[in-house]
This record gives sequence, C-alpha cells and structure tokens, in this order.
Amino acid sequence: MKKFLSIVLALAMTAALLAGCSATGSQSAAAGSAAPSQAAAGSEAAKTVKVGVSVANLANSFYLEIKEGLESSLKKGDQLIITDANLDSAKQINDIEDMVQQKMDIILVDPVDSKGIKSALDSCAKANIPVIAFNSPVDDVDLVKSTVASDNYMAGELIAEALAKSINEKGNIAMYNYSVVKVCKDRGDGFEAGIAKYPNIKIVNKQEGKPATDASLPVMENILQANPDIVGVFALNDPAAIGCIAAIESAGKINQIKVVGVDGSKDGRNMITNGKMLASAAQFPKQIGSVSIETAYKILAGEKVEADIKIPVELVDKSNAAN
Repeated sequence: MKKFLSIVLALAMTAALLAGCSATGSQSAAAGSAAPSQAAAGSEAAKTVKVGVSVANLANSFYLEIKEGLESSLKKGDQLIITDANLDSAKQINDIEDMVQQKMDIILVDPVDSKGIKSALDSCAKANIPVIAFNSPVDDVDLVKSTVASDNYMAGELIAEALAKSINEKGNIAMYNYSVVKVCKDRGDGFEAGIAKYPNIKIVNKQEGKPATDASLPVMENILQANPDIVGVFALNDPAAIGCIAAIESAGKINQIKVVGVDGSKDGRNMITNGKMLASAAQFPKQIGSVSIETAYKILAGEKVEADIKIPVELVDKSNAAN
C-alpha cells in the first residue's frame, strides 16, 4: 500500500510539474509574439522626417526670413538641418555631401553656383535623395524635383522701369551683378530687357561680384572712377545695393545717382525711406521657405508637384516702403 501511494504521489507531482512548464511556455510564446508589434509601434512613433537645407549666405537677412518660413511649415517632431555655405561653392558641395551621409529624407538647396552644384546633385541622385532648389534655380533642372523661387526676371523688369522714369528716360547707367547664380542672371536679363525699351539710356559699365555689401563697395568705387557721369545703378540685391550706395555717398554723388536693388529687405526699405535708394523689387522670403517645405512633404508622400513654382514680386519705392 505504501509503495502504491508513493507511485501515485510521484505521478501527481510529475503531472503538476508538466502543467507548470506548459503554462510558462505558453506565456513566453505570447510575450514573444507581442514584442515585434510593440517594437514596430514604437519605431513608427519615433520616425521623423529629416530635411537638409543648404543656404547660400545666412549673413544676409533675406535668408533669415527664408529660415522662418521653413520652420513655420515643418511638422512637429521633424528635423530641419540647416548649413550655411557662406557664398563658398566648395563648402556648399561638402555640406551637401555630409547631408547625404547623414541620410536626409530630402535636401533643399540654394546654389552658390548654379552650374557648379552639379556634383553634389549627382551624389543626392545616387543616394536616391530627392532635391528641391529654392530661391535660385540650378542649371541641371533634371536633377531636382522642383524649383521654388521668386519671379526674378520680372523683378529686373520692375526696377528697370522705376529707374528709367526717375532719370527722365535718359543717361548712362552701370550694373553690378553675379551671373554665376541663375537667380541673379535672371534679374540682370530682366533689367536689361526693361532698359532696352528706352533708347536714350545706355549701360556703360557691367561688373560682376558677390552679392554682399563689402564686395560691391570697392567695385562701385572703381565704376565711379571709370564712369563719373553715370546717373543710375542696378545692384543684384539689397546688400550689394547698400555697398554701392556707401561708395556713391563717399564720392559725394548721392543726389546724382539713383540705385535700385532686389529683395525689399528691412535694410533696403530703410535706405529707400531715407532717400538713399530709389527702389527694390520685393521678394517674399518667408513664403519661399514655407512653400519649399510644403512641396517637400508632397514629394515624400509621392504626390506630383510643379517643376517650377514662381513666387510673385512687388516694387517697393518711397510710396510704400514704410509699409
């Protein structure tokens, strides 16, 4: 009897042990099957869009407004990585190469050199990273999904007409441009087309230089020495116009020479209000930034976007500069 009871007890303990093992195994399997689902949910929640942006020159207040526009349309949780090329084409290419290595989802580029940027665009294409050109087009448009920029040709035409009227449609004038960037070339082309309507106005001096105040000032000094009789100046943007004005003022000719620029920046408007600058073709940099980000999201979502998105410009002179 004792032997029988011992056998029964042993069998009962074995059954209980097997049941316990079976239950533990089932719980482990259930936990294991739930883990991938939870991990996937966590991964989805943590996923962010990384937008790389290469700006030509953050020292220009115009680009600070573009930056505000970019940030205003960025979705919560997404990343905006901005680099400053400082008007250095080689640095800009290196910055974009770094963004490619960081595996950006999309890259926005304002080219310092519209043609020279091609190698960086090729790198983006090899990495399957879409690119948007903003503010200024690139020469190789097939390497970008879209271009978001002001109507720069129209900007040139607007300030040409304003200058022509202010000098009574006659006299010698000069140009300060930066044609290696298509946005500036378009402004210059629009200006020349506008001036061509006035046969008594002659462009007697055309100079190239970077779109910055410290770059345009010495060039303008040289222009004044070579052409002391000029009555008007085209400058590719407001910072360059301010440099030209400084040289003109130093030469004591601020009342003799009318200067026009492009941007409609705060500094430019102040110059217009103070009577030192005739006019500027106002761009809307915040809109350029916000539309660029909105276009980026559409591209990432697989939507079709316009290849060339034009942001309108507006003439700013003394009548509306304060507003």
